[in-house]
Amino acid sequence: SPKFCAIIQNNALIGLKVKKLRGVHMLNQDKIRIMSRCAMYEKAKGKEDLRIHHYFQGDYIRLNTIKSLIGVTIGFVICLGLYMALNVEDYMEKILNMNLMSFGKEVLIIYAAVMIVFAVISVLFYGWKYADARKRVNRYYEDIQKLKEMNDEMGDKE
Repeated sequence: SPKFCAIIQNNALIGLKVKKLRGVHMLNQDKIRIMSRCAMYEKAKGKEDLRIHHYFQGDYIRLNTIKSLIGVTIGFVICLGLYMALNVEDYMEKILNMNLMSFGKEVLIIYAAVMIVFAVISVLFYGWKYADARKRVNRYYEDIQKLKEMNDEMGDKE
């Protein structure tokens, strides 16, 4: 969790020991690099990645695909309304002779096609996004583990 990572990072900063090498004080450069990389990650993509990582992959993809399809449905209804408003004169002239069932079927077929296309795109996009976030989070956790090991090593040497 982000709280846990912040605690570890603070402990790593506090545990940043100064080594004595032939009378010269040196900081552990590897530790500084890892802490800097962790801090940059937390500020850039870390919050979103950790939020994504709390979901199972299938749940994350399903949830975001449903959100996308709700948005597509709202957009489709708005576009259909605008199309009908622009062609209101034609529809008013043809309304008595028009087969409303066939018109309804056409609209539903177009709606189904749009939904299928956007569902496929959403599943692919959110699957990729989850996998990408997972890689970054795993790298972040590896860095945190390295920091813990470095702190343990420094504690053992003293």
